[in-house]
Amino acid sequence: MEKTFEFLGIHRSKEPKFVLPQAAKTVDNSLPIKDSEILFEVDALNIDSASFNNLKQLSNNQKEEIKKLILEIVKERGKMHNPYTNSGGVFKGKIKEIGKYFNEYHNNKYKVGSKVVSLTSLSFTPLHVEKIEDIDINSNTVFIKGYAILFLYSPFAVIDEFEFEEDVIMKVLDVCGAPAQVAKYSKISDYVVILGAGKSAILSAHEAYKRVKPTGKVFIISKYEEELEWFRKGQICDYTIQADATDPIEVYSKYIKVSDRLADLVVNCTNVENTETSAILLTKEGGICYFFSMATSFQKAALQAEGLAKNIELIIGNGYYPEHYRIAINCLKENNVIYDFFKHKK
Repeated sequence: MEKTFEFLGIHRSKEPKFVLPQAAKTVDNSLPIKDSEILFEVDALNIDSASFNNLKQLSNNQKEEIKKLILEIVKERGKMHNPYTNSGGVFKGKIKEIGKYFNEYHNNKYKVGSKVVSLTSLSFTPLHVEKIEDIDINSNTVFIKGYAILFLYSPFAVIDEFEFEEDVIMKVLDVCGAPAQVAKYSKISDYVVILGAGKSAILSAHEAYKRVKPTGKVFIISKYEEELEWFRKGQICDYTIQADATDPIEVYSKYIKVSDRLADLVVNCTNVENTETSAILLTKEGGICYFFSMATSFQKAALQAEGLAKNIELIIGNGYYPEHYRIAINCLKENNVIYDFFKHKK
């Protein structure tokens, strides 16, 4: 039983004990690592959108204040686990040390020095930050000197094989669960609505558009015109709708003006609270409403669906899907506009 705990990371949980690291308020981020663990030298964090948006609000958009907040969270919790949004992000770095059993379990396929991006939330990952070098406040990227620890079953991607820039890969892999799930749930003739027009949205739109054609349609809803322009330029949607996802009446009214029916699949990629009703209103009877946004209140979503008498499938935004990072990277290969979005758009 103790060995199983090590595989899952439960031994790192300090308060409370005997829970998975994501559920723990604090975790042990100390060295040395155990035989079932792997150690990474970390040079950058990509904080998830909901969490970074919260940090900017708390700090009045001041970079030095954001640094202080991040350092306080990591010092107190042993991980970058935002207590307000209950979410994390991913890290970029390289393999520094591999536990003996970890290597044996994975058939010695990992090598010290390989460059990686984690596919495990920072809210699950023991992390030590020695220093924050800089913050790109527009792209949610925090450049650090530190280390992270993952466990036997924790997913991460070796990125040495990819031809794209490391910062682009990190931003893509931070949200790679969304396009993989959209690829899974989209099918020919579907109407797909995507709320939000950020990183996860543009990858999701690409995957949806490939699968619903020639008879299906993809709709993008955002209150920011400059974001919608990327989707038109990339030719990965049929309609863009400028509307505020926190205003369900506005969203619904504008949608039915351009669509002859409700959506088979609604994907919520926003990074703000109170968008659940808009997503549910646009979902047809028997349809699917997929909440990728970590700003979602899942209790609110369930109760809103009940109150609206909506017999729909509500899906929590599980970030993991087999080979999901390859699906996301392929989006960059298949559409130059998406690559430009991640390379140049802040």
